[in-house]
Amino acid sequence: MNIILFLNRDLHSNFAYQLLKPSLKGHQVHIYLSESVGKKKEKAGALSLLEHYEKKQFYKLPLLLKEQKLHSDFEFFDDQFAYAPLQVCKNVNSDEFITAVRKLKPDLFISIRFGKIFHDEIIKVPGHGILNLHSGILPDYRGILGTLHALREGRKEIGCTLHYINNSSIDTGEIINIIKMPVVIGRSLFWHVNQLYPAGCAAIIRIINQLNQGMEIPTVIQDLKVGNYYSLPDESHFAELMDMGHDVINEKDYSSFITQHISSLIRGYYP
Repeated sequence: MNIILFLNRDLHSNFAYQLLKPSLKGHQVHIYLSESVGKKKEKAGALSLLEHYEKKQFYKLPLLLKEQKLHSDFEFFDDQFAYAPLQVCKNVNSDEFITAVRKLKPDLFISIRFGKIFHDEIIKVPGHGILNLHSGILPDYRGILGTLHALREGRKEIGCTLHYINNSSIDTGEIINIIKMPVVIGRSLFWHVNQLYPAGCAAIIRIINQLNQGMEIPTVIQDLKVGNYYSLPDESHFAELMDMGHDVINEKDYSSFITQHISSLIRGYYP
């Protein structure tokens, strides 16, 4: 199939891409990156800290990359990136972008952490539609950082939802799969978010395989009368998170993931 990935320029998208990459190598792939999520506005200090470690700090590893002869130009630590062209997407709904993407004749869009809202015209382009991996259980946690809100509310489980993007409303599309995992007291928000991607990406791979075989994908329509939508969190949300026994991010969780992630990239351990 001809597949276009829409990702955000951050650590979690990097991780998700590495998990998907082995299964994508039999397909024609293009990648478009957003550089932020949500409208530009003043952010809570805890959110800015989290974004610093997911973006800026993550990409301050040039010496290690140079020693291992990995390319940081693409910011994906990928020395075999030639098979999947990558570009930054400034406006996913512009006439120019839609015209360019139509020329690629895509079968499927896959959105993971992409920071732009798809409008009707771009949604019509891929023959098999747009899959979105949302890091929250729908319809309970639509919007931004659903994992944060599940943790601060004391939920026993968090999860991610694979769903179609059917229109320009946010996280309201038909649900394909919901993956849940238990909350671990003492682990950070960063750790919990990152734990969602192995199972979430495995679900994406299953759907790609089914579509490739001409199978129909069963879905469930969301009940939009229930659940909540969350915009950018404020300081009170992070204070409640910490009251529940969770850091936003800590050295142990961050360092252990970075060490494992880069080691896997260098040694080619991703399946």
